[in-house]
Order: sequence, then C-alpha cells, then structure tokens
Amino acid sequence: MNKIIALIIISLLISCGNQQGGETEQGGVEKQADEKFSDTGAETKTQGPILLSKEQDETQSGEAMKNEIAHLFNQGTRAYDNDDFEGGISYFEQIVEKDPTERRAWYNLGLGYFRVNRFDKSLQAFTRAIEIAPDDSLSIQYRGRVYYMMNDFQNCLKDYERVIELKPNDPVAYYNRGTARGQIRDYLGAIMDFDKAISLNPDYAEAFFNRGLANYLLDRVHEACYDWRKAHLLGHYEADKALRSYCGGDDD
Repeated sequence: MNKIIALIIISLLISCGNQQGGETEQGGVEKQADEKFSDTGAETKTQGPILLSKEQDETQSGEAMKNEIAHLFNQGTRAYDNDDFEGGISYFEQIVEKDPTERRAWYNLGLGYFRVNRFDKSLQAFTRAIEIAPDDSLSIQYRGRVYYMMNDFQNCLKDYERVIELKPNDPVAYYNRGTARGQIRDYLGAIMDFDKAISLNPDYAEAFFNRGLANYLLDRVHEACYDWRKAHLLGHYEADKALRSYCGGDDD
C-alpha cells in the first residue's frame, strides 16, 4: 500500500506541471503585442518653445506610459523564457505598480510566483487577474493549481468547475478536476472526470494513468491494469512501475 500511495502523490502532483495533449491552457506567458517606441521625429524650426495643451500633454504622457509598459513586458517575458523567474517577476511588479488594471501582468506575476513556489503571492496575483476579467479561464485554472499545491482542495474544485463551465470541451479541465476529486477520495467522481478527459483526448496518457490509480483504490484491479497498460503504450513513464508492482509485471 505504501508503494501505491507514493505513486498517487507523484501522479497527482504531475497535474500541476506535465500535462499531455494539445491543450491551449498550459500556463504560457502572456506577451505584449509588438510595439515600436515612437520616434522623436525631425527637428521642427520654431520661433520659440512649443507649448502643449493639457489634452496634448496627457496624450503624450499616456503614450510614454504605454511604451514603458511594453518595454517592461518584453523584458519580463524574455526573463521567463530564460527561466529567470525572479528577474521576470521584478518587471511585472513594476507594470502593476504603474497600471494596476493590467490583467496580463497580474497573470504573468502569478505564473512567476508559482514557478518559484511563492504560492501565497501567486494566489493574490491570479485573484487580481480574475477580478479584472472574471471569465479569464487561464487565470482561474492556474489559481486552481495554486489551491491544489496549498492542499485547499475545496477551493481548487470550485476553480476547476468554473473552468469546465467556461471550456466544456477542454480535456485538461476534466483531468484537473479528476485529480482534485482523487485527493478528497471521491474516486468514482475522479473516474468520471478521467473518462470525459479521455473521450475528448483518446491519447491522454496522464488521464489513463490516474484513472488506473482511482480504479485500483476501488479494488478494480483488472480495470486499473488495463488503464496502466494503455498509459504505458502512450509513453507514461510511471505506468511501467505500476504494472510491475500491481499487475504481475504484465505490461504487454
């Protein structure tokens, strides 16, 4: 039993990272659209200083702020691309200080904090992004992952259920809810979610493997071994260990 518990822990933690399939919600960094800094232009010959109206001054200030935020976005995403999450975090913190309504920066902050295991800060950042855009399924999904890592499975389930409402044909949404249900020992509910994930993505190795775990914990050894064989054929690296430990080494 100790071995299977260890496998459960390993597998369910995978739901926060190495998910399989053609999902669109893998937690990618949101990037600023390419914008060029405005050119100062050619010198203008005048008889004196150029005076700006209040409206013109506000427009130029707004453009300067927009350019500065674009620059910080580029720096932050470049840092993340190089796995420098602490450096990237510093850039996105500057953005939300300048513009607290910048949802993409809050999302990227949440992602960076998540990657460096600062879950309290990650939770705050994703929550802020969701407050700005209540239907932002990407932030909701990732906040669910944060709750998962904090062992707050009730709130985790609420977020994953919301993602399913927003994206009813997303296999990852059902897979994630299945892992959370497994953690609260709702194994039948977990199996239903893994069934749905597999129906949407028949090559979802993680879903087969975790459905095998849920079946095993319900003493459905035959069904568990079937799922692990399928996961093994799809390349799941833990499936071979499960087969050898609980299915007589039969991985054909």
